[in-house]
Amino acid sequence: MAAAVDAQTLPDVRSLVNGARLGTGYAQIIGLAATPDISAASYEIDSTANKPTLDVFRLPYQSRWLALSNDTDLYWRVAGGYLRLKDDFSVNLPPAESGTIGSTWTAYSASGGLLAKIHLGNGFSLEPALDVGVARLENASSYGGSASSLQPMLDGLLFNWQTNAWLVTPSIGLEYATTFGEAKATIRGHVARSWIDSFDASDPAQSFSEAANIYSIRADYARPLGYSIADRPLNWVVYGGYAGFFGANSDALGFKSVAEIGGGFELPLYADQPKSERARLAAGYLFGPDVKGWTIGLSIQY
Repeated sequence: MAAAVDAQTLPDVRSLVNGARLGTGYAQIIGLAATPDISAASYEIDSTANKPTLDVFRLPYQSRWLALSNDTDLYWRVAGGYLRLKDDFSVNLPPAESGTIGSTWTAYSASGGLLAKIHLGNGFSLEPALDVGVARLENASSYGGSASSLQPMLDGLLFNWQTNAWLVTPSIGLEYATTFGEAKATIRGHVARSWIDSFDASDPAQSFSEAANIYSIRADYARPLGYSIADRPLNWVVYGGYAGFFGANSDALGFKSVAEIGGGFELPLYADQPKSERARLAAGYLFGPDVKGWTIGLSIQY
C-alpha cells in the first residue's frame, strides 16, 4: 500500500505520494469493508514476502418495506463494516542499516439503501439496489531500527493519518432458486460499483476520488437434517462461491479474486414460517492466487 522509500526518494516523498495514485488502494479498502461480495473473513495475502493480513467484519440487516406489484417487493437495508489490514515494510538506509515500519489500515463504514426484488418467473429474480454510505479510514504505524529517522518525514503523509469518505454504490444481482423435494438450491450472481470520494483528510496528499468494482457468484444447497430446534426444522447447508475485483488497479490490495467453500447449519427465524429468513452458523475456507483465509460466524440469510 505504501510507496517505496529509500535514501534517494526521501527529498521527493510528497511528489511521490501525489503521483503514485495511492487512493486506488485506499478506495479498495473502503469498498471491501462496505460491500458484501467478498466474504467477511480473515485473510493472508501472499503476493509479497511480508504476507500482509486482512480481517473483514460486517453487520447487515434488511427488511421488506412494501410491495410495488405482484411480482416486485421493495426492501430497505442497513449495514456496518469493519476492516483491518496489517503490513510491515523493510527500510534500508546507508550505510546498510536496516529498519522496519509496521503499519495498520483500519476502515469503518455505515451504509443504507433500497433493494428491489423482481420475480421474473421460473425461479429467477432480478435484484437492483442503491446504497449510500460513509466511511472512515485510519492508518497507525510504528517505526523500528533505522526507520525511526523517517518518522518526521513520513508521518501524516504516508503513515499515521486519517480521512473520511462518501460512498455511492449501485449494484445488480440475479438469483435462481429451485427445489428438489425437501432440498433447496440457490445460485446468485452480483456486480457492484462504488464511487468513493474522500473528505476531511488529515493531509491533502491523501485525498482521492476513485471507483471500486466488485463481482461475485455463489451457490447454496440446503436440506433438512431431520431434527428440530424450538419447533424449527434444522437444515444442513453447503456452499461455494467466487468473487473478485475488476477494472483498473483491481490488484491494489495484492489479490484480485478469491474462491470459498464451506458448510454449516441453519434455522428459520419464525417457527410458523419455514421459508422465512434463516439464521445460519457456518464455516468456510477461502483460497485463490496470492490469498488464503478462513471464516466462521453467525449470519442471517434472506
